[in-house]
Amino acid sequence: EIRMQFKSIPGALYGDKSLGNNELVIRIQPEEAITLKISNKVPGLGMDLNRTKLNLQYSEGYKEFEFPDAYERLILDAVNGDKRLFIRSDELKAAWEIFTPALHKIDNGELPPELYPYGSRGPVGAHYLASKYGVRWSM
Repeated sequence: EIRMQFKSIPGALYGDKSLGNNELVIRIQPEEAITLKISNKVPGLGMDLNRTKLNLQYSEGYKEFEFPDAYERLILDAVNGDKRLFIRSDELKAAWEIFTPALHKIDNGELPPELYPYGSRGPVGAHYLASKYGVRWSM
């Protein structure tokens, strides 16, 4: 699942009635979906806000289709010679050139991995890094 939370707008158009930042959620296998969560003004003369979800769930929108799982699709592409979902050798080499020094530091004890509990929101360091750039995580 990928969540992109949009920045708050400066000022408060509706006082302090904010319902949180707008958010785009992209979910991949096994339950593919795209959801846009937005705060919008309720129709009428009032100044009330409401939280709305624009939701595209593939399983609901395309009931007549059968969706292959990720490995079925990958194997079928390999059999058919379709290389679009596979990494090129130059990309693989560049990735190893970036990560190999970090892996060596981890192996030598110079860069200990930051552990975090399964199912949690990730390592604490990620939150410090995010806040440095004004990013806020939410569920």
